[in-house]
Amino acid sequence: MIEGPFLGGYMEIKAPNESATMTGRACALPLGTLTPQDQHRAFYYALFPTMMLSLHPDYAVFYTVWPVAVTQSRVVCEWMVHPDAPAAAGYNIQDAEEFWDRTNRQDWHICEQSQLGISSRVYAPGPYSPRESIPAAWDRMYLRAFEGQS
Repeated sequence: MIEGPFLGGYMEIKAPNESATMTGRACALPLGTLTPQDQHRAFYYALFPTMMLSLHPDYAVFYTVWPVAVTQSRVVCEWMVHPDAPAAAGYNIQDAEEFWDRTNRQDWHICEQSQLGISSRVYAPGPYSPRESIPAAWDRMYLRAFEGQS
């Protein structure tokens, strides 16, 4: 994991899967010339404080989070593929969109449940799972940004 003005890490795409899609198949052309290792990785970067970039071998997505109220945010997802991908055989970005729509809705539900707990006056933070290094690092960065401010 990388820490700095952004946080980053990667996820291995395990065979027989080629991509993070509902079918596990690549849904678009490769985004460039990738090393054999990077053909099986998705890279994630959280750009403090409101953006996440998700780079996959066959597509990229960036998410921006826009605060609407103290307990509400709007998330915008923008999808990018190789310029020639829509005309290529096998193009099926909906396969990735459905995968991430389901995954994100589950994550957002967890966030909503967490917000309810955090709102409680008896709330006490607990530890993150070792697999949640990016959210833990984001929390540390957030707290550093507000150190000394009252």
